[in-house]
Amino acid sequence: MNNQRITTITIGILLTFLSACAQLNQPPLCDSTITPINKIQGAAAISPLLNEQLTTRGIVTATWQAQNELQGFFIRSPQADDDQDPTTSEGLFIHTADTPHTVNVGDLVYVTGTVAETNQMTQLTALTQVAVCQQKQSFAYTEVQLPFTQQSDLEALEGMPIRLNQPLVVNGHYRLARHGQFTVAHERLYTPTQHLKPGAAAAERAAQNQLAQLIIDDNLSVANPTTIAQRLQLTASQPIRSGDTLAPLTGIINQQHDHYQLQPTSAIEISTSNPRPTALEPPATNTIRVAAFNVLNYFNGEGAEKTFPTKRGARNKQEFTRQHEKIIAALSQLNADIIGLLEIENDGYAPHSAIVELVTALRDVTGKPWDFIKPTSSKLGSDQITNGIIYRSDKVTPQGEAVTVNEYPFNTRSRPPLIQRFSPHNTVENIVVAVNHFKSKGSCPKNAADANADRGDGQGCWNQVRVQSAKLLADAIDAHPDLRRYPLRVLLGDFNAYAQEDPIQVLLERGYYNRIDAFDTQAYTYVFNAQAGSLDHILVSSNLAPRVVYQAVWHINADEPSVMQYQYATPDTPWYAPTPYRSSDHDPVYADIQF
Repeated sequence: MNNQRITTITIGILLTFLSACAQLNQPPLCDSTITPINKIQGAAAISPLLNEQLTTRGIVTATWQAQNELQGFFIRSPQADDDQDPTTSEGLFIHTADTPHTVNVGDLVYVTGTVAETNQMTQLTALTQVAVCQQKQSFAYTEVQLPFTQQSDLEALEGMPIRLNQPLVVNGHYRLARHGQFTVAHERLYTPTQHLKPGAAAAERAAQNQLAQLIIDDNLSVANPTTIAQRLQLTASQPIRSGDTLAPLTGIINQQHDHYQLQPTSAIEISTSNPRPTALEPPATNTIRVAAFNVLNYFNGEGAEKTFPTKRGARNKQEFTRQHEKIIAALSQLNADIIGLLEIENDGYAPHSAIVELVTALRDVTGKPWDFIKPTSSKLGSDQITNGIIYRSDKVTPQGEAVTVNEYPFNTRSRPPLIQRFSPHNTVENIVVAVNHFKSKGSCPKNAADANADRGDGQGCWNQVRVQSAKLLADAIDAHPDLRRYPLRVLLGDFNAYAQEDPIQVLLERGYYNRIDAFDTQAYTYVFNAQAGSLDHILVSSNLAPRVVYQAVWHINADEPSVMQYQYATPDTPWYAPTPYRSSDHDPVYADIQF
């Protein structure tokens, strides 16, 4: 008994001695007076201690210090430092620049550096000392639910580890190829003016949509599509589509300029909630399918030699070949009889032209007698891109000459419409088809007093031009000596206006109908700023409306990540295939009309 007691006492003394030695051997920085992280962050967007050199401490929550990564690590306050104030963050980014430090998740570190705001994110930089004072420390994750209540909620989480315990819906991935990012929300988001009238209600919805979004980043400072694809297991047959869902995950909130992002610290698990659509079945007998398809700057090379680069589109022959394969796959599987084309190269109708190459390939692939409408002029409009009409000559026959409108704004802003009368083969009736591409919302006037400036009502800039285009289009058809005699009319194309915006409403007031509302009230053809809406429309006259037996959007493009486009997806990447998917950034819209 006595020997056992002596042994126990001896071991106790030895442990105490070793502990004291460990304390003596700790870096001196571990005994420094510190400024808690919450004091550095403060309750505002900018640190109240900006440019001050100080020492702080925290538990390492994530580290991304490699050259192509974020070049730093994140720390969170230990429980003793937490001020329990929901308006101040307990997380901080430690920028290590070109001098990585050996730290691991769970290390309690003391850091001396200068407080900075870089890209609007509070951080410690210009480090002079970093010391690991304890290891294997636990830290708390903050539970977060989308949507946020206000923007300041995100600022109060800057640099902190969070846990999202809810299904997340992918809403957009425009920045996936260039920045390795995609956007999630608690539900599918829609452009406000798709469902709401422009004005206060649309502005309120826009604010709500912004609070519902969170960007998922790739932990990298420079985008690397290969790394992105590996992380998301992205392949040509396994995309990440808008509408798919993510399992709950953890990560660190950081900020880049005006965007808050989640740097994931757990695996990204994606469920296919919005599967790809298959090829469309042909329309029923005695039915004509009309469609609108924006072919994303389809330029087949300059002149008869077809040299590259061109003014738009593919930068070289290899890129064009990939683009061409995707476009032809999409057009052939659309199974339409009349297709209005947008953004096709305006290089005339000679054998080397874009529309001739496209139609020739379509004939070869489908075995069907495809043809195109050739206006009386050598080109349609003066812009680099134009509108076109292709059709199956075994289904419809053009009647009369093609018609266009060259008055303002079609001669400078919106592209001139291409209007053609057709007779389906199973009827004596005629249908007037007008293909349109109205002025886009980009390149806004610099003068805020300009009538075409962004009025802040949700319609963007150049709305007045689009309204003028809509009125002139309707007037021109009504006044044309031939076209006005035919009441069966279809207006289709890229109107660059969402469903509730003024240009579409003008055409509805002129007696046209958007029959897609009868088949799918949530239809959309485009995703912008992680919000879905329809810029592409098919509107039919009142006499034709009862004959639309079906109208829909073929979702092959807008929900697909842009990294799958021809300029990013090369034959040596696992996400390229000559399929219809991401052949453009717009989805085709189509209507089956009975005769």
